Amino acid sequence: MSSRLYKRFLRDLRLNRRVFELLKYGGAIALGYALGKALRRRPPQWVFAFVVALLVFFVAANASPIISVNLGGFVAVSLLYALALVFASALLGSLIDRTSGGETAQRPVISLYALSALIAGLITGHFVRLNYSVAVDPLLLFLLLVAGADMAWVPLRLEKSMLASPAISLASAAAVAPIFTLFFGITPAVAFGLGWYSFAGPYLAGAGDAVGGAYGLLVNFLREQLTFTLAPVLAMRFGKAGILAMGGATTMDTTLPLYTALYGSAFSLYAFTNGVLLTLIVPILLPLVHQLYTSII
Repeated sequence: MSSRLYKRFLRDLRLNRRVFELLKYGGAIALGYALGKALRRRPPQWVFAFVVALLVFFVAANASPIISVNLGGFVAVSLLYALALVFASALLGSLIDRTSGGETAQRPVISLYALSALIAGLITGHFVRLNYSVAVDPLLLFLLLVAGADMAWVPLRLEKSMLASPAISLASAAAVAPIFTLFFGITPAVAFGLGWYSFAGPYLAGAGDAVGGAYGLLVNFLREQLTFTLAPVLAMRFGKAGILAMGGATTMDTTLPLYTALYGSAFSLYAFTNGVLLTLIVPILLPLVHQLYTSII
């Protein structure tokens, strides 16, 4: 098999896995909803914050080796890039959804749990090298099951502003990317990973842009982690549409528990849908943006 065909095979395999995840996670919510209706018992609310902390810990511990070997200016630029994407999403979202989510969002204690778990995970993952990723998916499926069961007891209310969140994520990427391309020469495709670092990094590296691949991995990973730690604080001042847009494609899986903890189990429907739509868009848009960029330079 030629190198080009092999790389294409790997990209198709990653995309097929993502489609499988869409079905798997959606099925977990549906099954939980059916169980909630059948059992006629609402799950305890403290479970959300607890599982959020566990998920952040294992995700951070698993990614710790990546952070450890990428220090200095590279990390500083990546952190600045991720922060710009997060705040741009919140600010743009406030133009559409002006009402603060402070009255429904949990207090920053959720942020304290997430930040503590993040630090603990990074430290643990640095000194103890294990395959922490094996714990993430079972925990996530369990939480989605519980969220589905809780949704059976919570009346769903359509919030039209939430439907704008995918567009806000894309607009934020389009606004921030040119700045880092101009000053640091980073392919704008990095911003259009929308938090999906396991696709953005490998794709850009496979496309022959080693630097872009490294930034694609770390910037999008940091975006995911900053969503965990900053969303509960920013939710006090910004509307829910912008806070949801911060998570990008990750809101269908890794950061979904955070939104459930912030706004209640009924909000998981919006978070999941937002993540699904962006997950479908990223594998199409990111390569197009990168190819356009390389053709210009």
